[in-house]
Amino acid sequence: MNQRKIGSLTLSGLIIGPLLGSGIILLPTIIYENIGNYAIFAWFIMSIIGICFAYVCGELMIQFPGEEGLGTAMEKAFGAKIKNLSSVFLMIAALMGPVAVMMTAAEYIQTWLFSSNIKVEWIAFVLLIINGLILLFRLNFLGKLSFIISTFAVLILVSGSVFSLINHPSDTWDFPVFHYSSFGYSLLLLFWTIVGWEIVGNYSSEVKNPKTTIRRAIFFSAAVILVVNLVLSAAVQWTTYTGTFTIRLTGIMYPLFGQLSIGLLAIVATGLCITTHLMVVGGVARLIASLSKPISSLHFLTKKFSNGAPYKAIGLLVFIHLLFAFLVLLKLVSVEQLVSLANAFFIANALIGLCAAIKLLKKTLLKGMAIMLSILFAILLLRSSIIALVIILILTGLFSGWHKRELTRKKRVMYDKKVTKM
Repeated sequence: MNQRKIGSLTLSGLIIGPLLGSGIILLPTIIYENIGNYAIFAWFIMSIIGICFAYVCGELMIQFPGEEGLGTAMEKAFGAKIKNLSSVFLMIAALMGPVAVMMTAAEYIQTWLFSSNIKVEWIAFVLLIINGLILLFRLNFLGKLSFIISTFAVLILVSGSVFSLINHPSDTWDFPVFHYSSFGYSLLLLFWTIVGWEIVGNYSSEVKNPKTTIRRAIFFSAAVILVVNLVLSAAVQWTTYTGTFTIRLTGIMYPLFGQLSIGLLAIVATGLCITTHLMVVGGVARLIASLSKPISSLHFLTKKFSNGAPYKAIGLLVFIHLLFAFLVLLKLVSVEQLVSLANAFFIANALIGLCAAIKLLKKTLLKGMAIMLSILFAILLLRSSIIALVIILILTGLFSGWHKRELTRKKRVMYDKKVTKM
């Protein structure tokens, strides 16, 4: 059994790529175009917030490990109903988010290799199926694959950025007039770069020496992500960047990689999207398998290969992803709508985890971090899709109502027992 357990580097592979995601390709130029040279400060602030979130999630993972991820801590803090509510939020997000991620990868592949005659959705179908098959491999292999992809992405992005900063520095060091609204909006955009740490907890039962391994992986991953964010942001600001290429950041990479820049960036973006898909779908599949154990009608979803892969839960998720991709192809739903809905449910799940951290963690520093983060996440959630907010409120009301009815039932049973004894 120990040979299936993963170590710090392998776990880091499941973290770095997904946390960087396609956002590291798209956001640096967007943030710079929005607030100019203040962008580096926005990236720094959000990177520090991300480290705090990672630290809080890591401590919860260590104290409450299991395939249900932070759900174990949520149950300890608020009971089974709230844990199930959080799990529902995460599962709903995982039904839509990975489709949008693969659509992003498909767009890069289409731009690089194919003409517009090949629809992005058909490329996404192929990617979703391939990723579903990859998820059937042992977790150790998935971690190593993600680590290789993440390492390649980091080397390309950092080396290209550093080369441009050294050899092609710009003289645009002036700061524009500071606008609080623009800076605040940029921070909100960057908030999406830190959501994902909470999903790592779903792998905690398959980690050897969890206390040491998780802490090392989180420290290493957070440090790498911080460096990549700041170096790339600095390169966008302080080199002779040009935004005329079809793929963003090509102007930064071109001085070092020349004509290979577009292909390399397409590979990097696709690879990061693939690692994001692997982490989210793999983690949620394990959550579904764990939650299905006590439900006889869903017990088939607990089935696993000998390597630990919950193949029926993975198959169910891939099937639903293909269905959503087909709906996008028919233009019945847009990728933007999927992103908006998925993000809201990811944040709602993370917010419950932070509330659990406030209640369970003993250290004052950790409690303070959790309180600060919960306020920020609540603000972000309120700015999410109205449809998602309505669904979240309805689900919360239903689960809270069930919780109250359960308490009332238990009190009535206890009262009847007392009456019987008398």
